[in-house]
Amino acid sequence: MNTSAIGHRVCFFGDSLVNGVRDGEKGGWPMRLGRRLLADAGREITIYNLGIRAETTTALKDRWQREAELRMVTEFPSVLVFSFGVNDARHAEERGEETTMQVAPGLSAANAHAIISMSAKLAPTLWVGPQAVINGSKSSRTINERLEGLNQIFSETAVSLDVPYLDLFSITCREDDPWQRALRRGDGYHPDGGGYDRVADLIWDWSAWRDIFLSG
Repeated sequence: MNTSAIGHRVCFFGDSLVNGVRDGEKGGWPMRLGRRLLADAGREITIYNLGIRAETTTALKDRWQREAELRMVTEFPSVLVFSFGVNDARHAEERGEETTMQVAPGLSAANAHAIISMSAKLAPTLWVGPQAVINGSKSSRTINERLEGLNQIFSETAVSLDVPYLDLFSITCREDDPWQRALRRGDGYHPDGGGYDRVADLIWDWSAWRDIFLSG
C-alpha cells in the first residue's frame, strides 16, 4: 500500500522552540514542515504540535507516551519527532556569579535515553538536537556551554540507540547569520519567524527526514 496516499500522523514533542513561541505565523517549524509535505511533496499528513513552553526533559518523560498513543492508529503510519534541551540548560537559580541548571546533566541524559529508547520501540523516531541561544551576555554564553555538553551526550545516545540525530546546535551556535540574527529579532531564546524557517529548511534537507517522507 502507498503510505503517502493514506497519510502519516506526525507527533512533535518538545518545548517552546517546538511550539513556536515568537512565531508570527504560529506553529513553528513543525507546521512549516507539514505545509511543505502537503504543498510541495503532495503527501497527506497530519501534524500534532505537542510542544509545551518551559518544559524540561523530566516533565516530557512523564507525558509524551500517553499523548503519542492517543494519536496512533493502525490505519496510518506514525512518526515521532523530539527536540529538547534548552530548558534543562537554563538557570534554575542565580546566586551572584553562580548558577545551576534546571536539570542536572546526568538526569537530562537519563531522561533523554528513556524517552528516545521507548519511542523507537513504538514508531519511527527522529531526534532534532537543541538550538543555541543568543551569543550575548555571560548568562546566555553559559547556557550555550551547557547545551554544547548536552548536545554531545544526546548525539552519543542517539548513536547507541540507532536513532537519527540532527545536530542543530553546532550549526546555530557557529553561524551568526541567519539564526543569531533571528534570535536578536526575537527574545534571545526564541527566534522570529525567519528562525523557524531556518530550522524547517535544515530538517527538510536532512537525509533521515527525506528517507521517511520523501522516498518512494
